[in-house]
Amino acid sequence: MILKKIAIIGEVGSGKTQLINTLSEIGTLDTEAESSIDIGKHLTTVGIDYGRITLDADTAIGLYGVPGQERYSFLWDFVNQSLWGLVLLVKNSKEPNLQNMTDLLKYFDPEKNRIACVIAITHSESESDERISELRSDIDSLLDENNVKAPIFTIDPRYFDSSSPLLHVINAINNYQH
Repeated sequence: MILKKIAIIGEVGSGKTQLINTLSEIGTLDTEAESSIDIGKHLTTVGIDYGRITLDADTAIGLYGVPGQERYSFLWDFVNQSLWGLVLLVKNSKEPNLQNMTDLLKYFDPEKNRIACVIAITHSESESDERISELRSDIDSLLDENNVKAPIFTIDPRYFDSSSPLLHVINAINNYQH
């Protein structure tokens, strides 16, 4: 069986650990610990979260989640090797951290590294269509500024049916590119 690697990246609290827990068909490795500073939640990822899902009879996908803070970029180095896909989660909030998104796009550089990339907006279950449209527009502008082509989805990482299409889109992008 071939194991392909997808990195799940995004700002603190965007749903990376939850997405891996939702998609993985095996027990996941979670590296959450109590946060020593106020980040808006009690636990935060301090290592690499890992899960796996079977794509087809010959292919499995390793799901690697990394902390969103740049001080953990040494973990980004490890995960950024031989990537098959990249999922960038953007947390819908009053002030989304678009600078973090820019930093992650520059670091992982999906266009230069020829990595299939998708963007997923999270925390938008009770948000107005107008607000999501504004956020999509901001993300589109940011993608253009960074010369990245990536589809944008709105997902709820707690639910498999909402999240699993991301994997199928990455697979389709990879099949189209090759």
